[in-house]
Amino acid sequence: MASGTPVTRPGPGPPRPWSDWRRRRAVPMIRAMDGELEQTPPALDDLARLYAAAHYFVVVGRKEWLFQVGQSAADVERQLGAGSYQFVTAWNPRSCPAGEARNLEAAQVLEQRLRETSLSIHRALGCNAQGGAVEHGWLVLDVGWDQADALARDFGQAGTLYWLAGEPVRLRMQAPRPHDAPDDMFTDWTG
Repeated sequence: MASGTPVTRPGPGPPRPWSDWRRRRAVPMIRAMDGELEQTPPALDDLARLYAAAHYFVVVGRKEWLFQVGQSAADVERQLGAGSYQFVTAWNPRSCPAGEARNLEAAQVLEQRLRETSLSIHRALGCNAQGGAVEHGWLVLDVGWDQADALARDFGQAGTLYWLAGEPVRLRMQAPRPHDAPDDMFTDWTG
């Protein structure tokens, strides 16, 4: 499926539309019973590969639009008309799975923080390339690099997406580049 096209097809198979996840309510990346799971997060270079391969959706009006790292998001840009874009979530801080209650609480805090700014926001989500492992978040419009990175750090996110209008979607990892991480022209390491 091409990046930036509306997602309307029902049924199984990646990527699945936003409405499928809305019906199931908020499902954490990995189900946790109570509280946070004690689990070692993947290495940063592995996380970067997973984030770059994921599918991201934004809801504009009644349509869901797909965008991905390394690809143009021209259709999203035509719908929203901003100069810059950031996908950010508050789910699973430090890339450690959190329980549903903790993820929902963190998501509410992020939403409140974004609504207190003058920035325009749209509901969005990211999911792994197989159509599962969902994290709900926001597409933030006209946010600068510094403010976008601060949001990521404040909510414990290892990475977010950021791009300028007319340019491919970029992954911004909130850490120094590991020495063994492969080169990726669409991944920025901020540390």
